[in-house]
Amino acid sequence: MKALPMLVRGRNSLANALPVIAFAAATAIVCTVLAGTGAFYGRLGAEGFDLSSANASPEAQIMPMLVICAVFACVLLVPNAIALGGAAARLSLARREKDLAAVRLVGGTRAQVAGVAVSDVAWQSIVGAAIGAGVHVAAAWPLSHLDFGIRKFTVGELILPWWALALTPFALALFAALSAAITLTGVALSPLGIARGAHTVRMSVVRLLVWVLSIVVFLVVATFLPRIEGVSLGAIIVGVLATVGTMVFAVNLAGPFIVWIVARFAAFLAPTPGLLVGARRLTSDPRAGWRAVSGVTIALVVAGFASIITTFPNGDAVAQLMNQALVTGALLTVGIAAVLAAVSTGVTQTARVIDQAPRYRAQHVAGASVSQLHRARIAEIAIPVGISLVVSVFMAALVLLALMGSSATNPLVALGFLVSVVAALGLVAASALVSSPLVARAARARVRAAG
Repeated sequence: MKALPMLVRGRNSLANALPVIAFAAATAIVCTVLAGTGAFYGRLGAEGFDLSSANASPEAQIMPMLVICAVFACVLLVPNAIALGGAAARLSLARREKDLAAVRLVGGTRAQVAGVAVSDVAWQSIVGAAIGAGVHVAAAWPLSHLDFGIRKFTVGELILPWWALALTPFALALFAALSAAITLTGVALSPLGIARGAHTVRMSVVRLLVWVLSIVVFLVVATFLPRIEGVSLGAIIVGVLATVGTMVFAVNLAGPFIVWIVARFAAFLAPTPGLLVGARRLTSDPRAGWRAVSGVTIALVVAGFASIITTFPNGDAVAQLMNQALVTGALLTVGIAAVLAAVSTGVTQTARVIDQAPRYRAQHVAGASVSQLHRARIAEIAIPVGISLVVSVFMAALVLLALMGSSATNPLVALGFLVSVVAALGLVAASALVSSPLVARAARARVRAAG
């Protein structure tokens, strides 16, 4: 069993680097968002969340609302950044499944396989978390120069406490190990099926029902909770934030099921071979298809909120201060969401090409040209992207109409969101272009080997 680590880690450096990049981005985003929220919370005066204190300074009057907005940004960004870390763990283990299954088939015990695989994921998460913590510390200085209209934050305010930075790599390693252990269930239960590549895709409509239920709960809370007498503003805000966070979680749960259904219809009605092949790939792995665009979906939802915030009218000094703070905060949130989407999309798309390299080689040897392989991959990307756009527009419009009413119909909101959609499409296109050379390399590697 001494050869087990060599067998498991016998992969190219790019495949090993992708999970580290994802872990680093997840850590940097989580630390930065949490530290920023803590910085706003530290500015609360003696009145706390009392929004009716008119004797306080303009900064003190708007600070409770800014803290609430910061928490809202946490609800939108942190769960998805953590999910990126979990996806990185599964990504690291996915391309090792066949090796691990082979070890099980030749006599390796479950404990031996689990120990090697989990430790392999753990070291990647620790390295990525350490890099991410460094990026978080380095980003504090430029972030301290952002103008929220209030007294500028210091670098120290925008960095997590030393004990939190020290614990972050270990917490992420534990989370990655748990994700890897869950993923290893398939290896333990069916090593022969995994070694042969015979994965069974099981998608349940319960995923969609959970999302629908979360939408219903949000609408009930947003519509009826403010009308109940005696309910404080804080309770209303907490209720709305909790239900929005639940919707964000649920849409990532329902996304693979929606991709699976749409891909099955697309494969059945496909007029071209490229669409047929791309749709078939999605039906065989809808989770990976959705994972590639989940970050873009959240970025577009955040952009929808930011679009309406940037259209708030100016009024007195307090209103102007609030407007400037909200606009800066909204743009910063969109920027962080875009970074999350870029890393998630780029890492996932590149990983899918690496994982599907044997298929590309086999199809090229069978007669498919490289351009045909590219068209199939474009179809494989376009279906989840189209679903992502529809879902994000629906969620953003739902939340905006429920919370803002007729204010959400401002034409500037639609224009701002349209710009975000175009930027999201450009992001996905860029990630596809970055990994495109790998398709040609994978296809032609078989030809050289055969020669």
